Amino acid sequence: MIKKIIVYFIEFKPIKLILLSIIHKNVQIKSNFVNLKTKIGNDSTIMEGTVIDSITTIGKFCYIGRYCYLTKVKIGNYCSIANNVSIGQGEHDLKRISTNSLFYKNAFEELTKKECIIGNDVWIGVDSIVLRGVKIGNGAVIGANSVVTKDVPPYSIVVGSPAKMIKYRFEQEKIKLIEDSKWWNTPPSEAKNIFQKLEVK
Repeated sequence: MIKKIIVYFIEFKPIKLILLSIIHKNVQIKSNFVNLKTKIGNDSTIMEGTVIDSITTIGKFCYIGRYCYLTKVKIGNYCSIANNVSIGQGEHDLKRISTNSLFYKNAFEELTKKECIIGNDVWIGVDSIVLRGVKIGNGAVIGANSVVTKDVPPYSIVVGSPAKMIKYRFEQEKIKLIEDSKWWNTPPSEAKNIFQKLEVK
């Protein structure tokens, strides 16, 4: 009974948000559905109603919009995720006799066994779904309302359901220069200087 009371007070919105702000001092969190154990990089923002589990890791300088669902995902630095985006939700095994998770030994582990990785500086548009087992490369753009079912190459733009690549953002030579710079590992002020050098090449 005492344990239930403690959990209730921890999950009570104002208290949960206070705890999150203490744990993540340099992160702006507006949702009380973020797990206290979630790893979030400095200067990131999590908006209202977003649900993030304890296993997800989020890099620095990221923005995650309202009412997103992130499950067991690795997200790089400087990512922009719009509202109502779902990433890494459980995938049922179609080869089994029943798809009902009641018959799984460990439902969560079975449903989320495939890795889900989002690179650096990825932009995911509103209402998009990224399935488990998908890797999205650095600098990629996912168009609004897309369903991403397979890996997305770095700096490509994909749209649709299922999402298909329509083009690359830059020529391959420019992509190599950007990748070699690894600007996403620097603070914004340094990144801007790197951009200036890259833009004249």
